[in-house]
Amino acid sequence: MAEEDKLNLEVVSPEKMVISKPVDMVTISGTEGDFGILPGHAAIVSSIRPGFLEIEADKEIEKMFIGGGFIEVLEDKISILATEVVSAENIDLSLCEDQLDKYNSNLASSENEVDKEIIQKSIDKYQAMIEFKNNN
Repeated sequence: MAEEDKLNLEVVSPEKMVISKPVDMVTISGTEGDFGILPGHAAIVSSIRPGFLEIEADKEIEKMFIGGGFIEVLEDKISILATEVVSAENIDLSLCEDQLDKYNSNLASSENEVDKEIIQKSIDKYQAMIEFKNNN
C-alpha cells in the first residue's frame, strides 16, 4: 500500500504513547460491537469495551488487549485513548482468574448499586482478558 493509503494510528495509555505508526487496517472491540477501520473511513467517535485491538500493517498482524477507552477517527487518523494496553504474552491467566474470583465475591457481598456497577466492570475486564489470552 502507498503511504497515502494508510491510516496514522496513535494508541495512548495513561502511562505512555504505546503505538504511533502508519497502518493498513485497525479492528477493535467497540461498545456496540467489533468494527474495522480502513483508509477513507467516515469520521467517528466511539467508546471501546475491554477486548482486542488488531493492527494490520504491511501484511503483519499485531494483537493487543485493550481495557477500554475511546477511539476517534478523523480523515485517515485514528486516535485511541485506552485505559490499559497489554500484549498477550504479558497476561497472567492465574492472576486474572484470582482477580475474577475476588471481584465475583465482592459483587455477591455488595449491597450498594454504584459499587456493584464498578465491580461488574472489573469482572467484565478480567473475563475479556482471559478470553483474549485463550484466543491468542
